[in-house]
Amino acid sequence: MGDSSRRAGAVSNSDIITMALLAVGFILAAGTVLNGPSLDDFWTVYLADPGASLSSIAANRWPLDIRPPLFDAWASVLGRLGISAIPLARLASNLPALVLLIMAVRRFAAKSSEPTNFHYIFLLLALTAPATVRAFSLYRGDFWQLAAFAIQILLGHHILNTPADYRRRRDGMLALIGLVATLAAILLDYGGALFGATIALATIIAAIARGLRRWVRLILFALLIALAAVISSLSWQAPFWSSSFDLYQNWIEMGQDSSSAVLIAMLFGTFLHNPVAAAGAYIGRKAWTRFDIGFVVLLGATLIASLIALSEIDAQKRLITESNSSDIALMIAALMATAGSKLVDRRPWMLALAGVAVFSSLASLAALGVDGRWQSGAKKISRTVTACPSTEVFAASGWRLDSGSGSHAAAREEPVFALGYTYMANAHGFAVRLIRPGSPLVAKPGQCPTLLWIERVPAHRSLVATKVLAAAGLRGLDQAKLSIERTSTGLVLRAEH
Repeated sequence: MGDSSRRAGAVSNSDIITMALLAVGFILAAGTVLNGPSLDDFWTVYLADPGASLSSIAANRWPLDIRPPLFDAWASVLGRLGISAIPLARLASNLPALVLLIMAVRRFAAKSSEPTNFHYIFLLLALTAPATVRAFSLYRGDFWQLAAFAIQILLGHHILNTPADYRRRRDGMLALIGLVATLAAILLDYGGALFGATIALATIIAAIARGLRRWVRLILFALLIALAAVISSLSWQAPFWSSSFDLYQNWIEMGQDSSSAVLIAMLFGTFLHNPVAAAGAYIGRKAWTRFDIGFVVLLGATLIASLIALSEIDAQKRLITESNSSDIALMIAALMATAGSKLVDRRPWMLALAGVAVFSSLASLAALGVDGRWQSGAKKISRTVTACPSTEVFAASGWRLDSGSGSHAAAREEPVFALGYTYMANAHGFAVRLIRPGSPLVAKPGQCPTLLWIERVPAHRSLVATKVLAAAGLRGLDQAKLSIERTSTGLVLRAEH
């Protein structure tokens, strides 16, 4: 690390990173509490229904998920422990993954022969990436998958860095952490499985090139087990999907952004949220080693291979979303951390890197819309009901405004929408009547307004109030004065009598 003054500076810089990580951890935790629930959260609650037996939900609900049921099983355990409030469930589900990730970073850093803060800089950049902030604020397996994939990256870093092949006494814990992470990264999400399998293959190739035969066998074994489990899970869920997905994708899931726009936003959005780290590529250019170059090549090849494979699949059927491509953000963070580690002896630059990281996480949290999602609509309705208690509130699935409203795919999500509306109405103190498909309801005009609440309506979609009423199946408002107020994720139609 250089002379004594530079070593002292490095220690101080480690403290800077530690304080930044503590601040980011607090911000992530705050996001789980402040952000309102969404359809993704309600899907987990529906799949883990604590009111039904485990055998019942395992047989009838878990197969409906578009992911392997690993996280559904974990959420089912939490539900049976009495953790039912979504903000608390987010914390209870994501904090263990965060703690395990931090422990893994500490373990890999302790075994590294390179005297840099790469591991902690990578952790800081990974946790402050917009994709990670979003994943942490959801009650889904997104953050678990990202944490597992991050550990896979650390394993690849270790394979390139280690001076000798696997030895149980020296590397047993690292192997356990890395191999469990490989299994989890592939088994938590089918989209993530592509990235997890690709980096596992790249790590195996790197181990072969370095002659680390024991590591090759261990990682290959974990990869084969994971792929076998994925194939088994797909075979189990496929019959349920074939009867549910008569529409492959829809505007509710995909939004208006193209696949290329999602990928570009993931690539450059992650970079632009903390370009300070990238400055180390030039400022510390003389400190680059063959190991650094090898790691960049490993990650770069993995990234390119993953993007090509994902694009080829997406060309056949629209696939790419922010959720299933979030691993790209971690690969970009790791590339930036390699450059950022060259700033370790430069206190002003490390202060800037840590400060931008904390600001970035705050900006990502604000962009999600604190107090937003379904909560923004529920609060608008609650204020109206409080001002005029006899207000009637109706709700319908966002599918009603789409041409696929009569599809099996729409029917699959009807109970989840119903659960969400009921959950939010109870939380905000008003009653809501659900309009079922094919069963129109009639509003009774009175002194108070009638409200129609519809969530999962894209912001770009143009709306006509009379057509919204007809599509939702709400009648009796022909003479009312109609207006539509958009919320962060939907709309509230107001009918004044």
